[in-house]
Amino acid sequence: MKTTFKTRAAAIILIAAGYGWAGGHYIPADSNVFAYLFQFVVLGILLWLGIKFFCLTETERQTRNGTVTGLSIFAVLSFLINVLNIVHGFFNSDPRSFGSHNTLADLVPICIIITGTVLWIVTILPFTKANSVAKS
Repeated sequence: MKTTFKTRAAAIILIAAGYGWAGGHYIPADSNVFAYLFQFVVLGILLWLGIKFFCLTETERQTRNGTVTGLSIFAVLSFLINVLNIVHGFFNSDPRSFGSHNTLADLVPICIIITGTVLWIVTILPFTKANSVAKS
């Protein structure tokens, strides 16, 4: 397998694991249905794009297409949202409030998501070694 494919596969798995963990951790049992619906939409988009990515041929995975572009946009948005979630945690002192409080339990799923998004983003940068090694 090519380096880029392995990196992207690991990224998809890490992002999915992180969002699954975050959904179980951040959504309180007494939340309204929209909190759960939002989590299903995020995971649904990732699942749909991830399945489409894994169904692509090897040459299609290396080119820019709708699936790779969609996953790239998803990764960049997820990265920004989760970095902002950490920043929000520095100012979030109420333990019953929404979002991260930067406890270990809060930071683990965030860090898993960020790790996955960084892995994906590295594969789309034009100057990375992962791209040059995968093409050889």
